[in-house]
Amino acid sequence: MITSWFTWEKLCKVMNARLKGDIFTECYSHVKSELVIQNDNPRGDSIRIHLDQPLPFLFLQSIHPPGQKVPIFPDFKPAEFVEAEIAGTDRDIRLNFTEDQAVILRIRPPKNNVYFIFPSGVDTFKKTADHSIHFDATPVPFQSITDDPRLNKRWKKRFRDLYPDLSWPDLQQEISRANGQVLGGRFILLPFPREEFNPHRFYDNYRDFVTSRLKELHFKPEKNRIMTALSSRAEKVYRRIRQLAKTEDQADLIERYRIYGDILMTMLNTLQPGQEQAKIPMELRPRGYPETIPLKPDLSPQANAQRYYNIARKLERARQESREKESVLKKEYDELKAKITELEAIETLHNLQTWLKKNKDLMVRLNRMENPQKTEATRLPYREYFYESWRIWVGKSARDNDDMTFHLSHKNDLWLHIRNSTGSHVIIRREGKAHIPGHVIEYAASLAARFSEEKHASLVPVVCTERKHVVKRKGFPPGKAHYSLEKTILIKPAEIE
Repeated sequence: MITSWFTWEKLCKVMNARLKGDIFTECYSHVKSELVIQNDNPRGDSIRIHLDQPLPFLFLQSIHPPGQKVPIFPDFKPAEFVEAEIAGTDRDIRLNFTEDQAVILRIRPPKNNVYFIFPSGVDTFKKTADHSIHFDATPVPFQSITDDPRLNKRWKKRFRDLYPDLSWPDLQQEISRANGQVLGGRFILLPFPREEFNPHRFYDNYRDFVTSRLKELHFKPEKNRIMTALSSRAEKVYRRIRQLAKTEDQADLIERYRIYGDILMTMLNTLQPGQEQAKIPMELRPRGYPETIPLKPDLSPQANAQRYYNIARKLERARQESREKESVLKKEYDELKAKITELEAIETLHNLQTWLKKNKDLMVRLNRMENPQKTEATRLPYREYFYESWRIWVGKSARDNDDMTFHLSHKNDLWLHIRNSTGSHVIIRREGKAHIPGHVIEYAASLAARFSEEKHASLVPVVCTERKHVVKRKGFPPGKAHYSLEKTILIKPAEIE
């Protein structure tokens, strides 16, 4: 029910409780399909609307306006938030502001959009030829769950199964008291006994579920990346095992070269220097062998015999080494297949992260094999955190800071560090994304504050700049770097273990 009409209705109540009287100054976007309505107070709640499938959501959070942003609704004038209301039957949420302005969020998958209504016209977030918008907040009483369009068929069936004896009006009363809970991996609007609706408690539950769900959406590509690395290595190992197995076919050849040497040593008195071949007497020729032995005319008969002994010994050594390599590779192949089987059974990001911690050495080894030029380290020099769909690295030590910042990160990644004190370097991995949301930067800054000498302070100054503006000057000790073109953020250290 995370995107149901009833959830959006409760979000309207949350906004009315938290935003009434706040001044909002502008609308902009800095992430695809995401609109921010900026609060005039940097510490106040801005409205963040995300329209992308499969999980559109609305967050209220403190957002510092980013340096790079795309203005949306240029006719929006600074105005006071008045009220949020929802249409009687549709998932249309209207945010009313002073100055005769309103923003309407319309949830119509896959055509979600935001409309801006102002005295001289209508504008849209996603460009569309249809600018007509009709909003009716009149409540519509439904006596039967079957007739109520605010629920889909699946939820209608579930509610009928859960509460067969409860009328739909009474069940709506139960839903209205709920603060949201997670059952079976889904967000459910069913109240606990004696529970009453609290907008702040509901929003905390809603935000936690959406954040967790966004992490799960990151799960599939991350799992596929690891599966590809394991499968690729397993395939290479299997091909190498097959190549080494061919050396077993040389056993007959090794034995033949030894016998050639023995025959030549027996025939030393009958061979002449300069011969190109030696005819094997019938009594010395094993069954199935040719009648002659090739010789090198520039070698003596004894040297030719020794040559065949040397070839046999060389092939035997190679065969023994191949057996040892094959044994090691078979063990590695069995391990990789077992890990692939484990990975196939993993269904959640939490379990995947647990698996990665357990198999950290294996992943480092795979990374070294696939990218031998990157690093010879046997451990990762950073802790990795996931925030929504962003990967954030935190250096483990002074030397690890240098390794992470100057060898593993990309020049366009964002680099953060506490100002005028010692602490971990922090990297936000951009990974081809054009813009990093302000709230992601704030979270990374709180990590930089947490892993520093000022972790017990109430507010900590943290600098951030692109990694290409960070340099290691000659003579600097481990962990020390020079940065430029930085911005400073005052942030509270993150509360993590």
